[in-house]
Amino acid sequence: MATDANNILIGAATLSVGGVDIGFTKGGVSIRHEQEFLKVMADQAVGVVRQARTMERMYVKTTMLEVTLSNLRKAFMYPSANLVGSTLTLGYNNACWVDAIQLIIVGVSPSCGTRTVTFPSAVKFNTTEYNMKRDEETAIEIEFEINKQGGSLIFGTMIDS
Repeated sequence: MATDANNILIGAATLSVGGVDIGFTKGGVSIRHEQEFLKVMADQAVGVVRQARTMERMYVKTTMLEVTLSNLRKAFMYPSANLVGSTLTLGYNNACWVDAIQLIIVGVSPSCGTRTVTFPSAVKFNTTEYNMKRDEETAIEIEFEINKQGGSLIFGTMIDS
């Protein structure tokens, strides 16, 4: 096996949510891929004889350090109408509205190039906590679930340049 130290990636990434960079993050940006499989077992075999993928999901997670009202609106998954000037209205009462937004992650690729990951459709996922503490920065952890899109039902693309 050939080895190449240039393929070892070091460095942070930026995350744009709905076309706007969310600014400083803490702990990086992570992409998680989960799969579930049906395990087929036959009477004539001691063990699994076949596996078939039955579910595939992707998630993007980060902790935002720039806790602007615009970023809070995204973290709480409120529509843009909830932010007017310097006022963010908390709460939204429309079960039919979901803010599916584009995520773009830009980081380092091999040989100090650029790796761009684009997810055309993501929905804010999980619980959001807004903590204000005396001895640490205010930060908000945010997680998105990626929706499959297009005729071939893909999550998105990862391009090195």
